[in-house]
Amino acid sequence: MLIRFSRLRAAVRRAASCCSGNTAVEFSLAAPVVILLAVGALDYGSAYVESVRLNGAARAGTQQALYNAQNWQDTDGMAQAALEEYAGHPLTPEEVAAMSVSADAEAFCACTAGATLACSGTCPGGAAPGQFVRVSMSRAMPLRLPYPWADGDAVTVGGGAVVRVH
Repeated sequence: MLIRFSRLRAAVRRAASCCSGNTAVEFSLAAPVVILLAVGALDYGSAYVESVRLNGAARAGTQQALYNAQNWQDTDGMAQAALEEYAGHPLTPEEVAAMSVSADAEAFCACTAGATLACSGTCPGGAAPGQFVRVSMSRAMPLRLPYPWADGDAVTVGGGAVVRVH
């Protein structure tokens, strides 16, 4: 058993000694490509995680209209709730102004076919339009590398949610 192990070890040493320079050359050619791919995956993975986070905060903003259906057109309250959900704590107006995230809220009426109209109008078929709220959020994510297809050194990531109140 000991004899077989020493023969195997000798065979591995012979194979490794004949191509030890090739390994270094191959590594030096492949390493920059692998590093660029890893940094790109990190950049776009971070942007994806941020978009999921923005979508969750936008949903929290739309839920604000569901808590008090009588006050469903309070777009400032919805935007504030979305930003507070994103930050994880209540915000002062100064903190909101300093944030790198923007939140826009909109209250509107629409028919089931998707046509937006005045809330006092009627849909085709005589039905009353539904009341909806939409919260959209966006943030510029800095990139670690200058990609040729990206405008500048950041990419804008967004998230949003729409909820029917009535």
